[in-house]
Amino acid sequence: MNAWSLWAMAAPEPPHGATLGGALEVVALGCIGVAVLGLVLVEFVFKSRLARSTYRWTLLLGLFVLPGVALLSTTGHMFESMKTVEACHSCHVMNPFVEDMHDARSATLAARHYRSGAIPDKQCYACHTGYGIFGTVEAKRDGLRHWLLYVTDTWKEPITYKGTYPNANCLACHATAPTFTQVDSHKALRTQLANGEMSCFTCHGLPHPARPTRPPTRVTTNP
Repeated sequence: MNAWSLWAMAAPEPPHGATLGGALEVVALGCIGVAVLGLVLVEFVFKSRLARSTYRWTLLLGLFVLPGVALLSTTGHMFESMKTVEACHSCHVMNPFVEDMHDARSATLAARHYRSGAIPDKQCYACHTGYGIFGTVEAKRDGLRHWLLYVTDTWKEPITYKGTYPNANCLACHATAPTFTQVDSHKALRTQLANGEMSCFTCHGLPHPARPTRPPTRVTTNP
């Protein structure tokens, strides 16, 4: 195996340091811990020493304010965690797509972007941004439909994408890159690409494996 193959098989290294999701998790756990400990101390240790108004304000803080902050923090942590590739890979329906992205021999756009290190972290979310917390109403509707199909086990094999992938998601990264702007075909088709009249996939291939080549996504068990 040559040096190129070894490099191609290496996963891009994610950024170091604290993440927003990790920080929100710490805040949530901290609020829960402080609330529980504070309520126990106030109720069983300091109750007789506190003025009635102080006692009530302390209960308000421990029963409502801190748990409210913890709830908001855990919700934020959940949204941040769902942006990771690990979150996608935790669902067996997405396994063929994640495994293809990690495949050093795959020629799909997802795999090529992954090998090049173009997207060092949250590779799935970087291209599928429509499902973010501020996504469109259509994205929320589709997300709900996907969830219903999954929990009712009524989706059809192979999984298909209904609609068209927006070029804007590609252009968000590539539109100002010299490797894009200096290509004659990109210059000639600038208007068509911007308006969605021509898909980036027409020239650059599929982002994920073609439907006939995907393994089944349902988990089967022996009777």
